[in-house]
Amino acid sequence: MRWIERVERFVFGAECLGCGNPSGKLDPWLCPECVKELERESRIDVNPGPEAYSLYPMRPLTRKLVHALKYRGISGMATYLVKHSASVRCGAVAEDFAMLPKPLFFVPVPLHRARFRERGYNQAEKIAAALSLAFGGKVCRWLKRKTFVVSQTKLSKEQRERNVAYAFECVLKNVPATGTVVLVDDVFTTGATTSACLAAFGRDFPLPIKVCTLLYDEPASAAADYAADNRVEWEVK
Repeated sequence: MRWIERVERFVFGAECLGCGNPSGKLDPWLCPECVKELERESRIDVNPGPEAYSLYPMRPLTRKLVHALKYRGISGMATYLVKHSASVRCGAVAEDFAMLPKPLFFVPVPLHRARFRERGYNQAEKIAAALSLAFGGKVCRWLKRKTFVVSQTKLSKEQRERNVAYAFECVLKNVPATGTVVLVDDVFTTGATTSACLAAFGRDFPLPIKVCTLLYDEPASAAADYAADNRVEWEVK
């Protein structure tokens, strides 16, 4: 470590969660340059599916921030990411949510109680609370996790589907007459978790159901194309 970095760490103390550099201008988690990068990423159009929305693509910066939300006890990161999303402020999510039948019922994907004891909170519930503040509506714990499943992180699409099959049940007693259910989770990857949650509501559930996550983990081919594009050095001729 360079001596100047040692001095900066001593003077500023806190490090940016994005680049890892010490800074006296954190907001409170990112330095100004990483804030700009987050804003740029929030303007990238992502498309998990026809009934699904994500606020950011999965990128090194957004991955680190959601990791901090899930594993470093920084529960306020959920509100931070929702507030910094251009899609929430004036983009596709804001436009489409304005057209949905009201009220909005934000239903977080539940954690098993063992995982909840480990983390101290459900990150999906924190995200749902932030979305309800941004769009109006309320957080509804209408789903319950029946079984404990292993982490989805390194599983294939087929393994993910088997891992969460029949893992949830709907505990809603009286279905509202109107409104829209918005199923909330942290990351949309293969859709296995959200599909299992939709199955818990049943095919005859009378209200429309949408899905909203913080991140969309794009298919490997799209991620590879993005990485390749960023390695190209364009020459002006």
